[in-house]
Amino acid sequence: MKAEFTYYEDFFHVAIDSFNEIIKLEKEHKELQSSLSDSAKASNDLTDKLAEKNDRIGCLALIVVIFCATSLEAYINDYAISHLSKNYLKSYLDKLDLFSKWIVIPRIIKGAQLDAGSRPLQDLSWLITLRNKIVHYKSRKIEIKDIKETDFLWGDDAKRAIETVKNLVKELKKVDDDIYIDWTTKKYEKYPFFD
Repeated sequence: MKAEFTYYEDFFHVAIDSFNEIIKLEKEHKELQSSLSDSAKASNDLTDKLAEKNDRIGCLALIVVIFCATSLEAYINDYAISHLSKNYLKSYLDKLDLFSKWIVIPRIIKGAQLDAGSRPLQDLSWLITLRNKIVHYKSRKIEIKDIKETDFLWGDDAKRAIETVKNLVKELKKVDDDIYIDWTTKKYEKYPFFD
């Protein structure tokens, strides 16, 4: 008897755990901000706490983005292996970029491909770009006045990454009704993000 080892669910659960921590921190941040607006002058302690929460949210969003992208790559590779073979994946498909894998692999297996212009695939493209920006980051010096909100990761980025995984797998389900998608939808007591 053989056991199958795959990590796409684990990667996604790491992302969900981190996202749930972001939700908690954003709530705490909002409460601190409301106390800030109640007082005319912010104390250094209060502004430090707000900055610490923002920093932690950014770090957790980084984890969510990277693990969501990793989860999608592990899942599409597992999908290919389970329908073709590990050797076929390694020989012909492994060198494809992640976006192309999500187009080509379903086409080979089911004779139908995902719509490259669909919202789930546009979101995959966004996720890949963001992941690449993070993992291939080049240090730079920037004037403080030139820092933009988009220079940071936020809870909204994490939420979009989670939704990208869920929606992309649902999109694949339209092409292949036999795929396993419970890992993106089942409720876990540990994961309150799921509705």
